[in-house]
Amino acid sequence: MGKRFMAFITVLVIAVTAPFTAFCKNNNTLSDIKSAVEGVVSYLCGTQGADSFPELLDKLSESAGNYSVDWYYIAFSRYGLDCRNQKSIEAFRNKVEEFYSGDLAAVKVTDMQRTALALSSCGVDITDVNGHNLLADATYNRAKVKPLNSQGLNAVAYALLLLDSKNYSVPDNAETTRDMMVTTLLNSELDGGGFSLFGSYPDIDMTSIITQALSPYKNRSDVRSALDKCVGILSSRQKSSGGYKSFSNEISCESTAQVVLCLTAMGINPISDSRFVKNGNSVIDGLMTFKLGSGAFSHFKDQNADNMATYQALCALVSTYIYLQGEKSFYNFAAKPKPNKVKVLKQKKTSSHTGKSNNNSKIENKSSSSTISETQKPTEKVKKTTKETALKSKTKKKQKAVLKPTSAVESTTAARSNNSAKEKNYNSNSENKRYPIYIDFIVLALMYPVLVVIKRRTK
Repeated sequence: MGKRFMAFITVLVIAVTAPFTAFCKNNNTLSDIKSAVEGVVSYLCGTQGADSFPELLDKLSESAGNYSVDWYYIAFSRYGLDCRNQKSIEAFRNKVEEFYSGDLAAVKVTDMQRTALALSSCGVDITDVNGHNLLADATYNRAKVKPLNSQGLNAVAYALLLLDSKNYSVPDNAETTRDMMVTTLLNSELDGGGFSLFGSYPDIDMTSIITQALSPYKNRSDVRSALDKCVGILSSRQKSSGGYKSFSNEISCESTAQVVLCLTAMGINPISDSRFVKNGNSVIDGLMTFKLGSGAFSHFKDQNADNMATYQALCALVSTYIYLQGEKSFYNFAAKPKPNKVKVLKQKKTSSHTGKSNNNSKIENKSSSSTISETQKPTEKVKKTTKETALKSKTKKKQKAVLKPTSAVESTTAARSNNSAKEKNYNSNSENKRYPIYIDFIVLALMYPVLVVIKRRTK
């Protein structure tokens, strides 16, 4: 009887503690995330031959307007690092001047949006950059030269993200209103929910990006319904490692990073929310599987450092960091993050390795092969590109906007998300704790004397 009782107690203890062990076995903490961010900075300093963060900005400014450089500046600024480097800002201004040096319609609008986000994150007024209203031309007045969504849904999504980054107002005579942009995205929702740049199956990257763009409007019933479906799809598509695959048959860093950005924008904890923990691994755990010893991130697991994977992972890490600190989403520049500093680890200067060319997560700057109307779902395969578009178009004929308003009145504030409805912030003193497996054995050891006494009394 005593042996059976002790065996029962032992099994009971293991059964009770094992789920907690499994759930928290790889749980990355706030300090882990901070360390990973600083690891990226140290890696960049090594590849750029910089000994400090200010020196790194000087080096990066030489490629202002480049995909990765713009995103690095945005992430650094959101992390609380001072990016108001005169050399950098001047380089970005020169890039903007390049946009306007030829036919503006030939410039990819996502290039303009990305550079506008970088400038804005550095504290520059993007409504007057060398006399150009970059905000207007990249968002609500883009239709004066070319339909906003001619490049695809990604351009509409980033236009909303840019407008809402500082809650910019849209004038009454704008070519495209916020409501028109929101409606265009909603009308492109796939059957069963989710979004795709092309095809009828929701891809992780586009679904995550559009969810981020629509998140400030989640108090609208139609938007909320679409967002709930997106969250359900993202939860169901998560793999046991915590990561995601999108355009390929392998789990990728970029797709996983976009989901992290999506969750923080929705006020969902990417570390502890049970909907996004598979086999004990959270989305952040999945993202960390791509982290290399150098501090960089790889596109696929066990590959070399990849530039796109590194800057997208950095954005995701920063979004998680500021979320855990109780601040706004990654694209909300209105709330300035707390000033931060980074410790640069000395590394040998190495050549920047971008790894193999990857197919996923290049949604940011993809173009559709033809103009997509407001009600037409994007089914045409897009042309992938990683280089700047040449300013060589000779036509300056204006095209009519394809976005049509569904409401005569646009509210720039009512549709904003109610921050009081945001889920409870992460508590670094409780759920941020790891639960190592040896706790099971400690519990058993502490209970052993009690079990011995019980055994003797049952004889």
